[in-house]
This record gives sequence, structure tokens and C-alpha cells, in this order.
Amino acid sequence: MSLAAKELLEIKQSNIGIYLGSFDPIHSAHIEIPCRIRNHYQLEKIIFVPTNISPIGRKFFANYNDRVTMIQNAIKGYEFFTVSTFENLSEKTSYSIDTINYFNKKYEHSQLRIIIGEDNFHNFTSWYKYLDILSLVNIIVLCRDNDGSCVKITKLDNLVEENINLFNQTKSGKIHFSNQHTSQISGTMLRDMIKKNESIQNIVSKVNYEFIKKNGLYK
Repeated sequence: MSLAAKELLEIKQSNIGIYLGSFDPIHSAHIEIPCRIRNHYQLEKIIFVPTNISPIGRKFFANYNDRVTMIQNAIKGYEFFTVSTFENLSEKTSYSIDTINYFNKKYEHSQLRIIIGEDNFHNFTSWYKYLDILSLVNIIVLCRDNDGSCVKITKLDNLVEENINLFNQTKSGKIHFSNQHTSQISGTMLRDMIKKNESIQNIVSKVNYEFIKKNGLYK
């Protein structure tokens, strides 16, 4: 390979998806939707980052290690998926800006895209250093139904980029609402089904179905 070719390879940017959430538990939509939108957003890799200590004091129904194990079970066989336990490296509150700074250094030649559900986006402007987050990444919001029903934040209207090509070319400061592939499945729904002894076999992987049952999770 020539020196020029090596230099081009080094500066070639890729898009990395950082999928933030509680994943309590991870379910079929957490896997199917990223699979479907991956090419749309030109994502080379998608990294699941489960929250450890919630900044808003949210309590989780399964402990951190169990949630990580379930993510690892669910993403087996998908070479473009991985899970990071960065937010478990300390006992401090898991602020997204710290997570983003970590991945920004790790993938310094890549463009980071934060992937979040609309339920997490609606209070985005209350996130710690949210403007700093926007200075470093683009945000993909997964709509529950369609982008018309997805919560919009007036003060961020000028950052919404509807043109997917422009969004993909921009390094940071843009928001795109993804409504191509939606799902009504939620962690709350799954936990309620488990409490009612309703089958969740079609909503979680076979391995995680057995894991949840064996460990008596969400009862």
C-alpha cells in the first residue's frame, strides 16, 4: 500500500453508534431496529452502553451485571454490535457527557452518533452539559410511533436535520428523528408481562428468556 493510500485510510471517517439506555431488559426491538437503521445512518459499529448509576435517580429492576449479560446474549452473532461496560468503571453517576468524551477519544477519527429512544430524548435539555454533548455528536432519536408524534423540543428545532444525507455528513450538532422502523415494545411492557406470567418468548432471545426465568428477574 502506498503512503498516500495509507494516509487516506487513516483519515477516512466512519460513523459509530453509541446506543444509550437502561436495557432493563434488552428485547427484540433493541436489536431489530438498530439492524434496520444501520445502513441508513452508515453506522460501521453500534455499541450498547447500559446505564449504571442514573443521573435522575432511576432505579433499575435488574442489576448492572445481569443487564450486561442479557445484552451479550442478545447480540451474539452480530459482528457490528458490541457492549461497553464503561459506565461501570466507577461508582460515580453515569453522565452521558463522560461516556461520550471517552468514546470520542477512543474513536478520534470517527463521527459519533448517540442513539436514544424518544422517551429519553424528551428531557434532553435537562441532561448534564447537553450543549457540550451536541458539540461532539449527532443524535438519532428512535420514534415510538412516527416523527409527528415524537416529542420535539422547541429550543432545539434549528438543530433538526431532516435530510439524512446531510445528517450523515455532519460530525456534530444535528438531530434526526428515525421513524422508518418503529416498535411499541418497551421494557415496562415486558416487566408487566412477566409479573402477570404472560409469555415473552417472542420478545426476547431464547437464551435471555431462560436467563430471566432461571434468575427470577422482574417478578
